[in-house]
Amino acid sequence: MDFTVAFSWGNLGLNLIPGAILWVIQAVVRRNMPAKPNGLYGYRTPRSMSSQAAWDYANQRAIDLLAWGSWPTMAAAIPCTLYLDASAAQGALYGAMTVFCLLPLMVVERELARGNHKQDVPD
Repeated sequence: MDFTVAFSWGNLGLNLIPGAILWVIQAVVRRNMPAKPNGLYGYRTPRSMSSQAAWDYANQRAIDLLAWGSWPTMAAAIPCTLYLDASAAQGALYGAMTVFCLLPLMVVERELARGNHKQDVPD
């Protein structure tokens, strides 16, 4: 059984897609940050929509976490392309993208429950 994996620029391009999707989403939302709580756009949970301070904090923190997750996902595309076959690499990278999409939900909701958004508001 041959375990060598041939490098191809096409596979690298396909493996860069999950990280690029995360980066584009955060860049678009960061540029067009929702100003007020609404039901259509932004980080919409009952806790984040409870006050303007919670809304601002949750949207900014979620976008920062999404940006933080986009770079390692794009960087991981290179070793995945070199050492894994195409289906395993894409499975790993899309799995990482899913984790980095769900991570802001867990982190921001925990921080909102602890009242971290109230610390950023000047008295």
